[in-house]
Amino acid sequence: MTIKQEKQWSRYYTNRCHDGIKVHYRCNQVQFRGKQCDAAIYLHYPNDSDQVVLFRAVNEHDHTNSNQRKVFPEEAKKNIEELFDLKLKPKKIYEVLQEKNFKITFNQLKNYLVQLRKKKFGPSTLSLGQLESLCAEKSTVPQSDDEPFILSYYVNYADDIDDNQDVVDDDNKFRFFISMKRLLKIASASTRLHADATYKLNWQGFPVLIVGTSDFDRKLHPFGLAVCSDEQQQDFEFIFKSISDGVEKILQSTFMPEVLIADGSGAIRNAFTKIFNNSKMVMCWAHMRRNVNKKLNNIESYDARQEMLDDIDKLQLCESETIFKNASSLFMKKWSKREHDFSEYFEKEWLKTLDSWYEGYNNFTPSTNNSLEATNRVIKDEHTFRERHTLSRFFTIANDIVNRWSKSRNQNQTDPIIYSIEPTIALQKWTNAYHFAKSSKSVLQISSKRKGFTDYYIPAGEAQNITTNEIQKYKRKKWTSFDQFKDLQFRIWKITLSDNASEWKNGLCNCPSFFKEYICKHIIGMAIRLKFCKPPPSAKDIPLGEKRKRGRPRNATKALLLQ
Repeated sequence: MTIKQEKQWSRYYTNRCHDGIKVHYRCNQVQFRGKQCDAAIYLHYPNDSDQVVLFRAVNEHDHTNSNQRKVFPEEAKKNIEELFDLKLKPKKIYEVLQEKNFKITFNQLKNYLVQLRKKKFGPSTLSLGQLESLCAEKSTVPQSDDEPFILSYYVNYADDIDDNQDVVDDDNKFRFFISMKRLLKIASASTRLHADATYKLNWQGFPVLIVGTSDFDRKLHPFGLAVCSDEQQQDFEFIFKSISDGVEKILQSTFMPEVLIADGSGAIRNAFTKIFNNSKMVMCWAHMRRNVNKKLNNIESYDARQEMLDDIDKLQLCESETIFKNASSLFMKKWSKREHDFSEYFEKEWLKTLDSWYEGYNNFTPSTNNSLEATNRVIKDEHTFRERHTLSRFFTIANDIVNRWSKSRNQNQTDPIIYSIEPTIALQKWTNAYHFAKSSKSVLQISSKRKGFTDYYIPAGEAQNITTNEIQKYKRKKWTSFDQFKDLQFRIWKITLSDNASEWKNGLCNCPSFFKEYICKHIIGMAIRLKFCKPPPSAKDIPLGEKRKRGRPRNATKALLLQ
């Protein structure tokens, strides 16, 4: 008790002797390494008694020839906490402290950061039982739209499994899904579902699974974030069912996506089919093209590789299933003899097993999962800073990530992320559409098969005129070779617009720009020609035939000043 009250002694070493145990203490006002202070004490624990005797050295404290202990200033601690909250790394924090003349060592900084992380994120280790308790505590649905909570969780203990029980989860497993009410509201209004898994976020190597939707501006809106012990079909079933049940229970609404956008993972696809009884799934074009590129590297001829890749790019732009199947047959006819091995692989993998990678598979749906891949990159760049965290600490970080997703979509925030229900038309596209509307390109109008719609045919590229005969060839879709398909299919653009002027943005076009952005200069230009809409005045200030420069237009100068 006396030692603690004096606050100047640290345990040094222990001696075991014939008459008992002696615990020696040193003066902690000097560094452990180096010359020690002459003052010292020790506690004697005699073998023949329960008493403890304190002995003091007759020497007084003398620190003149000793290295003084580097005391950690309180102000330095406050600075470190502020810099830590700014997500700075230890080396950068140390540089800032040196600039502010704080006399601490790098080891002291690292030791304090260990304590700080434990204070903010909890202990570095987490048992399965502790994880279950943590999820249970966070599973209460809050009143606020911007407070994260555990939408659903599942913990399986291997010890609880009956040997006679036939179960898939026969090991220690866990799953938990973090979401927020605002994100679930977006889910209830969505029809497209993106799903993917990412790694390298926690030391244990558990996958982080993210699901969300994309709007008409192709922005991703996550529904939440899940951490599972594996990346199997059961894990994605758990996530999909959690969202569906959560939307129904919390919002009294339904979540029934019409299409899934994902890579070739069978786990995601099978889970989607089982939970939503729907098999409509877009194969990510970016993943497909990367895999094809790797396979093409086995072909020696560079010219052959480039020609095949160009043909596959054209095949991806097919506007309907019928055109895709016919064009695929011509593609195989062209290349099966010249490049037999690749053709065999391409047919088996991308024409029979995963054949939903062309643009016309599902209109107004992204052909890639790039927006979700970009979100994964942002998590690593801006939230974890490419550092792996223990599961207990990543649990706290995951809650912060979901919290930011929700708050950034709060309409009361400055410049919030909007869930767009129709494409936003940029000034550049208005300008291009206005130039197209004022161009001398001929347009042939034909009644559409769709009631209440009209088809407009225009020449593609630099061509100015189009004939009825060319349109008839285009409509027949009869090609004898793949090269003829490329020539005829991409020589004419077909625009389909509603006869109702107010619904012109729901028009369709078969040009690549429309497939990627759900709107194109042809639809806007025809709407301008038909007087369905008016372009903004700033779209008209570029001379016809010229392109708009990058950036916003200059503001008008004051009166009587030359511009």
